Amino acid sequence: MNDSSIEAKTLSSDVVIATRNRPEPLRACLESLSSQIRKPKKVIIVDSSEDDATAQMVDHARTGIEFPIDYERTTLKSAARQRNMGAAKATNDIVVFLDDDVILEDAFLSEVIQVFESDAMCTIGGVSGTILNQIYTDPRGLNRALLGLCFGEWTGSYAGKLLGPAINFLPADTPSTVQEVEWLPSTCTAYGRHVFMSYRFGDDFDGYSFAEDVHLSARVRKTHRLINTTRARVFHHDLGKSTHKDWKKLGESQVVNRYEIMVNVLGRKRLLDHARLWGYEIVYCSLAWLAAGVTANRLATLVKLMHGKLLGFSKIWRGVPQRAEWQSATDGVSPAVKDKCLR
Repeated sequence: MNDSSIEAKTLSSDVVIATRNRPEPLRACLESLSSQIRKPKKVIIVDSSEDDATAQMVDHARTGIEFPIDYERTTLKSAARQRNMGAAKATNDIVVFLDDDVILEDAFLSEVIQVFESDAMCTIGGVSGTILNQIYTDPRGLNRALLGLCFGEWTGSYAGKLLGPAINFLPADTPSTVQEVEWLPSTCTAYGRHVFMSYRFGDDFDGYSFAEDVHLSARVRKTHRLINTTRARVFHHDLGKSTHKDWKKLGESQVVNRYEIMVNVLGRKRLLDHARLWGYEIVYCSLAWLAAGVTANRLATLVKLMHGKLLGFSKIWRGVPQRAEWQSATDGVSPAVKDKCLR
């Protein structure tokens, strides 16, 4: 059967937003959703806030919005787990994950859904939009040389790639481009619902859930294509950088989670891969941090971050429990998932 004989698909979407203590950014995000050319069927909010401000804001926001809001409160402080909880309530073809501090351009949902609808052979698992204020820049000079040492690739563009010890790069923001990539950011990404429910975010990624999006999308890529469209655009306030306090915990999670992706998802288990992980997390990240400016406060923060990273490596050397369920899940569901098509 050729592509022209396959009936065109008309797909619908649910939006999932994990949030915590950010009622005003979330309000702005909901307002941008209400302005979409193509509306979601439902917005599902999973809130781990410490007070009732977000719940009150959501109740007020329901007035005048053309789609229902499903609000759930949780004590789980994990973006990954909150997103899983929200996705479990989704019933439509596509699940769209958004950070609570993004503002969508009006055509965002329409452009993302159109990529899925044009996929007659059902090879696409996920589609990301483009973050207009966080763009890929080609590393140059010493920066490229150091990165090349970390993953053994010195030439060409790194845009959209997942290299070496699970080092991920944003896609190129080339106007009106639909491009294949090697990972997807949870900031503004959609998955076919049946694909997502077969993989899900890793429940072990708690708190800030560092690289939970890389962990998920790299597994999905084993059976499906990952796509970025620069026609679907968002502005990301990226408030996590200013609200994050526990630098030691962040440093530890960066090492442990990247190791998990490198070894158990990408299968990069050689001694050289471990050495490159050390070089990237300890040497490269320290130099990059210092290159951005040296002050007493930045040095103090760097010490905490490096302390956490060393704790992460210590945890690895002592034997981090293998998360074999993710590898086996990837292998086990692939034939069934690949045969399904969004209709």
